[in-house]
Amino acid sequence: MTLGEVARRSNVSMATAQRYKKLYQDRIPSEGEGRKQRYTVGAVRVFNQLKKERVSKRRGAGSKRSGKKPVKAAASGTGLLTLSSVGKQTGISYPTLQRYVKLFGDRIPHEGEGRKRRYHPDSVAVFRQLRAESRPGRKPKAKAAPKAKAPARRRKARAKAAPPSAPAPKLLTLTAIREQTGISGPTLQRYMKLHGDRIPHEGEGRKRRYHPEAADVFREIRSKSRRGRKPKMKVEAAAPAKRRRARKARPRRKAAPAAAASSVEARLAALEAQVSQVLKKLEQPITITLRADR
Repeated sequence: MTLGEVARRSNVSMATAQRYKKLYQDRIPSEGEGRKQRYTVGAVRVFNQLKKERVSKRRGAGSKRSGKKPVKAAASGTGLLTLSSVGKQTGISYPTLQRYVKLFGDRIPHEGEGRKRRYHPDSVAVFRQLRAESRPGRKPKAKAAPKAKAPARRRKARAKAAPPSAPAPKLLTLTAIREQTGISGPTLQRYMKLHGDRIPHEGEGRKRRYHPEAADVFREIRSKSRRGRKPKMKVEAAAPAKRRRARKARPRRKAAPAAAASSVEARLAALEAQVSQVLKKLEQPITITLRADR
């Protein structure tokens, strides 16, 4: 028989049959190895016997567990405490209690480990002692006392000693400096790029602002720099003079068209002469000679 047939006859699952085969190979009568292994009829009786033995072991383990239950009940009746209940009795925060357990676990009477750890009532006094021995940490937010005000005499003395704070100067944009100095925006930007270390300002990029004394610095840089392009008003004033010169020069330019016209007329006359010669030749009689083939 195969292992599946033996499991079916002995009324056990295939997984249980494979476990019996692995654990009790020497007790199960079989022939062959591997996939060709087959079992005799006596293997069914052995499987049933193994099944009864396993059931009896389970019942014995259950009786042992039932015998331990009163002990656990007695232990639970001793009044063991959880860490949360210890925190309620001592007023110590839960993270602080965990830190004490981690650092001074050998001094704190307890039973179990991990989540099942419970503490004896005597541990409350130990936790309080550890709290008294440790230095205070951060103050609770609710108990943080407001700062005590200085006496009125000291406040008056400080007010007299402290000089009146000057109002903060109003910072200017580059547009405002352009309106004050009359310098164009591109020129101001070029001055800032070349002489930024001399110009008092705050911030960078679009948030850059200038102190009021920066206007004088820009004027000074403008006075020392060489002049660039002329203003547009001066260019417009010089325009009429250029127009007058152009008008005076116009009659001289007429010579070129006259020369061109005379050359064209000469070419036309030459063409007319050639055409007349061709016409005269066409008026002359034309003689046509015909030769007969021999």
